[in-house]
Amino acid sequence: MRISRTRKVMAAACAALMSVTALAACGSSSSSSSGAKEGCTPLVSNITTIKSGTLTVGVIDQPPYSSYNGGNPEGMDIDFIKEIADANCLNVEWQQASFANAMQAISSGQVDTATGDINVTAKRMQAVDFPASIYLEGVGYASKKGVDIKSIDDIDAKGIKTIGIGDGYGWLEDMQKVFGDKVKTYPSSVEMKQDLEAGRVDMIMEAYGTAVDEFKGNDNIVVEYANKNPDKRINSLVEPPEVSYPYTKGNTSLGDAMTKGIQKIIKDGKVKTTLKKYGLDEGLADIRSKQYVVPMS
Repeated sequence: MRISRTRKVMAAACAALMSVTALAACGSSSSSSSGAKEGCTPLVSNITTIKSGTLTVGVIDQPPYSSYNGGNPEGMDIDFIKEIADANCLNVEWQQASFANAMQAISSGQVDTATGDINVTAKRMQAVDFPASIYLEGVGYASKKGVDIKSIDDIDAKGIKTIGIGDGYGWLEDMQKVFGDKVKTYPSSVEMKQDLEAGRVDMIMEAYGTAVDEFKGNDNIVVEYANKNPDKRINSLVEPPEVSYPYTKGNTSLGDAMTKGIQKIIKDGKVKTTLKKYGLDEGLADIRSKQYVVPMS
């Protein structure tokens, strides 16, 4: 996972303090109400949250999924969390978070859940629980216009010599096995993006939604949803991670409320319309009938 934006002043202070206490201190909220919404019938009654009647959410800066935006969060996950909260008659309070501290903050009861393209993984499930999945993460190919990589076979067919992939990405090891020295690793998305735009690398493989956001407005770069053309040599193209919103382990009332909220969003067709709103392929809505948990590596 990558963090693409930082807040001024307070973000610097939060980055310097990595404890859970720092998360609570640095985050600000958009709702001070402690009671549930009146005149509303929730999907689940008697939901246990940190603050009665309020869902406290850690917002990880990972556009287009979520962005803290100075205390006025925006993004696809933000839209979904609001829907889940409304369906359960809960107010929402937002706090700034990062991938480094979000799971600890949830497990220790500092926040109820978090947003930002969070994959359901066996490792994370040691510390937190997950409700139903809501969409797939997916892999994206980004290449110069005219090259237009759409499949693994295109890489050789179109003479690709260098492939940028972030260090630690789920598809890195498989790509190295198939393409060897063609694969160049990067510490973050920022360097990958710069090298692709400058022509120092022929293509990159990035989390699909992140790639769409990074190159929006750049007509010289084409982003393709790689999972449209799965290849058994690259497991992430066959078994893309699923995304959901982790919650404090054992809080079954909240987990049930979130699952029912997510199921309502799916039933109402709002996943595909929201994906379209953010310029993403509707194929990301194709989650499995049984939740896929990324196994321990």
